[in-house]
Amino acid sequence: MLEFLAAEGGISLLDVNPGLAIWTTVTFLLVLFILQKFAWKKITSALDERSDKIHDDLDRAERVRKDAEAKLEDYMEKLNGLKEEGQEIIAEARKDAEGLRNEILETARKEAEQIRERSRKEIDLAMDAALDQLHKDVTGLSVQIASQILGKTLSEKDHKELIEQSIKSVRSLQN
Repeated sequence: MLEFLAAEGGISLLDVNPGLAIWTTVTFLLVLFILQKFAWKKITSALDERSDKIHDDLDRAERVRKDAEAKLEDYMEKLNGLKEEGQEIIAEARKDAEGLRNEILETARKEAEQIRERSRKEIDLAMDAALDQLHKDVTGLSVQIASQILGKTLSEKDHKELIEQSIKSVRSLQN
């Protein structure tokens, strides 16, 4: 439509109308004056408040980020400390288990040695008792046989000599 008017010789888009320009300027200045008088302080204070709030929010966000990073670092240090502590506990438990194992083995070895020693002593005592009994039996038999062969009772001296000979013969049989 503007092209139609321009073609007819009416209004051109680039034409300057001085009356319209003056009224537009006066209206603009009047609106600017009214805004400055009644609304400018409110608008600027609202913009300042918004700017301050944005700055505060950014500062708060930065503090929260730094706090979160510090907590993360603290937690990581604690986690590493707990890992090291866990490894130390495991190493200590292994050391204790090895010590307990060695102690049990040493106790078992000592008990086995005591059992062997006790068994040797019991065997030696049983052997001595058996030899004593054998000695008594051999002596008694020897005296009876000698009495029957000789037809008399042995004197004490003869009896001792016979016992000593019997002991010597029994000992030579043992060796």
